[in-house]
Parts: sequence; C-alpha cells; structure tokens
Amino acid sequence: MNIRIIFFGLFLISVNSYCQQMDNYHHALREKKELGFKNQYRILKTTFKSLSGFEVLYPGTKISLENVLRYHLHTSIHLDQETNILISMDQSEFKLNNTSSEKEITKEVVSLIGSMFFGSSEVSKIPFEKKNY
Repeated sequence: MNIRIIFFGLFLISVNSYCQQMDNYHHALREKKELGFKNQYRILKTTFKSLSGFEVLYPGTKISLENVLRYHLHTSIHLDQETNILISMDQSEFKLNNTSSEKEITKEVVSLIGSMFFGSSEVSKIPFEKKNY
C-alpha cells in the first residue's frame, strides 16, 4: 500500500512539473516547412516569466510583440529560462542581451532574424505602418 502512495505522489509531482513547463512554452503559430530544416521554427528562450509583456504593439505596427515573433517570424517562446537565447532553425544558438523589456528583446530578435538569409524575407513582410511626413 505504501509503495502505491509513493508512486502516486511521484506521479503527481511529475505531472505538475510537466504542466508548469507546458505553461511556459508557447509554440510558433506557423512553421516554415519549405526550408527542409529539422526544426521548422525558431525558439526564443527568455528569462521573462509571463507572456503578458509580449502583448504590447511592436513599434511601427498594429501587431503585438508576441504575434510578430510567433506568427511572422515562426518563433516559439519558452518563458522562465536561465538566459536569453535565440535558437535558429538550423539549431545555431545566439545569446541575446539581458534586458528588462519584452519590447527590447523582441527588437533584438527581429534585427537578428532580419540579418539571416531566410529571415530577412520574413522581416520584410511584417506590415509596418506607413509614416506620414
């Protein structure tokens, strides 16, 4: 009987840990399948603990930071990590600056992806508002 209770307790701890990890992982809203990479999306590992800071608009657009990353740039967001890192589709890792602003890390990621061969076309398709001069 005691073994069953211990096993059940360990099971509940495992399920709780798994659920917390899933709450911190937000998969890309689109994948880029035509490139033939093993991963068809990028991963942003970030120290931010909540997705709520990514709900503000990306500068010059009417699109949230989250939507720019997850939809336009095929990027999953993995929250509550030890460091800020972007993992590209070819599994290259790019260490990002430590910042206290979701807007700043998103701008850094957009700039980095924009400098990539395939990423530059994705960034060019983000619908920026036209400036009135």
